[in-house]
Parts: sequence; structure tokens; C-alpha cells
Amino acid sequence: MEFPPAYNYLREAISELVPFTGLNNKTIEIAILNSSQTNAFVIPGNHLFIYSDILKLINTETAFLGLLSHEISHLELHHYQRTLDNQKNEQAKAFLLMLAGVAAATAGDGEATSALWLGGMANQAENMLRYSREHEQEADRRGRELLEQSGHTTTGMNELLAGLQKQAMGSQRIEFLSTHPLPQNRLSDSLTAKQQSSVLYQPSSEEFQYFRATVLAYRATLEGSQYQSFIEQNLRSPNQQYYALALAELLLHYNTKSAQSLSKLTTSNEFIDYLKALVALTNNQIEQAENIIDSRLNIAPDNLTFLYLKGQMHHSSHYLKIQNNDLSYEKRMKLRHNIAIAKKEHNKPYALYQHALLQFELGQDKPALHLLNRVLKQATDSDKDEVSASIEQLERLQEAQKSERLE
Repeated sequence: MEFPPAYNYLREAISELVPFTGLNNKTIEIAILNSSQTNAFVIPGNHLFIYSDILKLINTETAFLGLLSHEISHLELHHYQRTLDNQKNEQAKAFLLMLAGVAAATAGDGEATSALWLGGMANQAENMLRYSREHEQEADRRGRELLEQSGHTTTGMNELLAGLQKQAMGSQRIEFLSTHPLPQNRLSDSLTAKQQSSVLYQPSSEEFQYFRATVLAYRATLEGSQYQSFIEQNLRSPNQQYYALALAELLLHYNTKSAQSLSKLTTSNEFIDYLKALVALTNNQIEQAENIIDSRLNIAPDNLTFLYLKGQMHHSSHYLKIQNNDLSYEKRMKLRHNIAIAKKEHNKPYALYQHALLQFELGQDKPALHLLNRVLKQATDSDKDEVSASIEQLERLQEAQKSERLE
């Protein structure tokens, strides 16, 4: 998913939780994946992935913060690394059972061999699944602590688990054959924990409501021609419905319909203004887009979201510098901005250079290296040092990856 205001909200929400963790590197890379699966997960290197479908069952900000605190807890508690260590232990046990089976077979005891093989496989599977379930409950409990430490109500975790239980109703899934405990068992564990004294209703912020509407608009596009009914079923506010319809229609290339849906909105915020500018640019209404962008930049001149859009305008603009502490989505925005400026200035080598860096950010190492070598032949003397440094960095990374695979 590429929609900067949504990532801005997500970054701010995460920044309320991570200062209270023991993570050494408190920068968490974020990605929203458009999918019909209900999921969220983290991987080492502090990467957090959220599937769009999960926002169907999360309709309050407190529940969403419960989800974030749960996933961040997985990172803090090193569950991925601990799972790998446990896998190694279980594989070692399985190997010993295999040796015992070979010994039994050599002695001519076929029944003992079968029992050892089947018992070993069952024991290994059960231990792995139980270990995973323990991690989930541990993340639930630590997530609740994070919510409390950061000043948020712990009922968010209860809301999240209640939503999971509602979705799982009617499922015949058996807990001991699953990597996750049954939702009702996790909810019971959450409800019996110490609760915060305040039970006052905490309304969701407007930013969360439009973050959710954005994610569900992307999810609606997976429904094809039924996108409108999906949005109406999952969003209650008329303004959020019109906004989500306009975004889904833009993504589905119904540009006229998108503009019509936007015209029905009776409110304004960063999400809406960004979408209005996008629709205006798509419909070649340059002056209208420019007015929206400039009004936002007059309020916040360094707003990267609208600086990025300004780079798509026909008139000249300035290049944006990539900072070491930029998150991936911010780097992608800056690189696309710089590519647009370089093309307008007919600076082909610099456009190729920025495109190579964008390919690298998207995980396309080989195409990036190929483009960089092309750029090196075309670059001016003043730019060759920078391009050569990028090539050297990329080659070092490839060597490191190759070495890791060999190990």
C-alpha cells in the first residue's frame, strides 16, 4: 500500500509505544499489505507488517493500539530468535530419536522403529506448537503492560481479542493443533489480569478513523465490482464512506466517479486533502491540485507528504535529500519526487540514479546494481564519487547476503 498519510499515522501511533520497550533500535520499519487474509506480524530487523483485512475487525483506536503493542512485544521479547533456537533443539531431539529408530531396526524390532519415528514426529510438532502459543500469550501480557506504561487503556487488548473471538466463532480449530491459543482462552487470560481503574470511553481520533477508512478502501478493491457494498458494510460515517469510495475508485481507475464521491465530503483533513490533490493531478487539473498542496505547505512547509506531491507538478522544484533516519516509505517518496524533478529538467543520469536507489529500497538489488553501472558511465565527474559509493555499498550488501546463505 502506498498512501503517505496512512503511514504518517502509523508511525505516530508506534512512536507512542516503543519508548517504553527495551528495544535497542527503536526505529520500526512499517508496511501495510493489501490482502484478504487477516494477519499482522513482525520479523527481525524491527519490521512490522499489517494486512489490510485485519482492520475489518478492529474498529476502535484502542483495539488498534492493542494490536501494535502485541506485535511490538514480539520484537522486544525476541520471539523469532527464540523460536529458531527451539527449532534447533527439537531437531536435535528428532535426530536422536531417528538414531534410536535405526538401532531398533538393526535389532529387528519393526514395531519399536515405527513407534519411535511416529512418537518423535508428534513430540516435535507438539513442542513447536506449544512454544508458539506460549509466545502469543506472553506478547498479550507484555502488550498490556506497554499500553499501561504509555498511558493508554489496557482494554484495547480486550477489544482486540474479543474481535478475534467473534471472527473465530463457528471454527472447529483445535487449540493444541494451532500456533495460536483459541481467542476465547486468550480473552479469558486478558480479562482475569489486573485492569486499569479508569473505564471511561475513549473515542477514536479522526486520524485513526481516516487511517482505517484508507486501509479498508484498498481492501475494498480486492472485491472487484462489489467494492461499494464492502465499504458500506465496514464504515458507518457518511464522510468516511465517501472518502473511501473516492480512494477505491481512484485505485480502480474510475477517475470521474472518484471526483464525484469527493465532492460529497463535508469535512477536510490531511487524508482528504492528499486524496483531493491526487485526483486533481490524475484528471490533469493542475491549478486545483496546486492550490490544495500550497495551502497545506503554507501551514507546514516541511510536510513531506505534500512536498512529494509538489514534485509531481509541471513547474520546477528542489530535490529532497535522503536522511539516514528516514523510514523506508519516506525514502521511497523522496526518491519518486527526485525522479520527477530530474525528468522535468531532462537530467537523465540523475533520474536513473534515483530510480536505481528506489529499486534498491524495493528489494530489487540486481536491477539496482545494473542501473547504477549505467549511471556511472553517464554521470559527470562531480557525481561519479556518489554513484561509485552507492555501487560499493550495494556490492558489500550482496556479499554479506551471499556469505549468510553459505553459512
